[in-house]
Amino acid sequence: MKRCILLIVSIAQLMLLTACWSSAPIENLNMEVAVALDAADETVIEKKFEAEGGDYSKRERISATYQFIVPQGAVGSKKEGAASRNFYNMTETGDSIFEAIRELSLRTNRQPIGHHLKVIVIGEKLARSTKLSELIDFFSRDNDIRPSVLVLVSKGKAKDVLNNVLPGQTPAFVLEGIFGNRDRSLRIWDPVTITKIVGPLHSKKSFLLQNVIAAENEMKFAGAGIIDGESGKLSGFLSEKELEGVVWLTGKGKGGVLKTHKDDTGRLITYEVKAMSSKIKAVVEEGQISFHVKIESKGRYAETFSTDGDRLDAAFMRQDATELEKEVRELVETVIDKMQHELHADVGGFGKTLRIQHPEEWRKVKEHWDQTFTGLPVHLEVKLQIEEYGASGTATD
Repeated sequence: MKRCILLIVSIAQLMLLTACWSSAPIENLNMEVAVALDAADETVIEKKFEAEGGDYSKRERISATYQFIVPQGAVGSKKEGAASRNFYNMTETGDSIFEAIRELSLRTNRQPIGHHLKVIVIGEKLARSTKLSELIDFFSRDNDIRPSVLVLVSKGKAKDVLNNVLPGQTPAFVLEGIFGNRDRSLRIWDPVTITKIVGPLHSKKSFLLQNVIAAENEMKFAGAGIIDGESGKLSGFLSEKELEGVVWLTGKGKGGVLKTHKDDTGRLITYEVKAMSSKIKAVVEEGQISFHVKIESKGRYAETFSTDGDRLDAAFMRQDATELEKEVRELVETVIDKMQHELHADVGGFGKTLRIQHPEEWRKVKEHWDQTFTGLPVHLEVKLQIEEYGASGTATD
């Protein structure tokens, strides 16, 4: 009896120590780290495959470019690996994103997997013609893909972004990493993941996606694309400066730079933002809706460009703070005007504020909120406080 029990225990231990039988060597896998979606534009190699009979039934609708990491074991010698790129891209054109990734299985012996997908970049032409809900449908359903995947748009071809990167870097990781610089710049929007997209799309609310562009061998975050709530498609773009205005309006900045030229002298003032906040209050009086926005910030002098040797006393700093407040006001007023009269899209959170503070009034206007928002007054109050002036207490001689 004891021998029987010992045998059962031994078998159980062996089973627990056994490695996962469904695993596969990393050298045999294609790990997706980025996907670029563009309007159909077949590559040269796709056309050559088709000419040789390598074609299948499909409509030319989407070109999906997949970026894969090159496994270290597959690179070769260390010398060769250091000189070569650690990623490669493959493009498949068709009408189904799922079919496209499976079609790549006919072109490589490594099995594509999406567990490590980081970013999805959507080209302008495709984003303007196709609903975003259709483009992310596969990615939001696939069990292998995490809902934390970042989504961006590109004013141009998305696949160009995945081809542009400095030596030794991988575009997917660069795109993900730039969001980590939000404490350095007010021109980087809040990261938007697949999870964050589903709600606004379902409720038909307009929202922003970070825009990324490519030139030479580099990429750059350059403003944001606006996804229209009614159509679910890309409706336009905000420039870098306009995006900065939205960041001030929403108080979502973590740090960055604000600069202005003093009206009377033209002296440049550079202010480093250390903290910011914004409170939007919805006001409903006799059925009329308006908003009051209070923006506050604390920061320090980065540069004063003063040549007269004036000491940075309280009066001097208050004058500069007033000039900076004017700049913030202009940034915010400009982007609100564009939202209301050009884009007809509320991407500043005004509708959300009205829904929370006046739910009954919100129910009356929520069906066509973007259009209603077009004619509503917005009052601004801006308060900046310069708390530090750097290592020196006097202006530079």
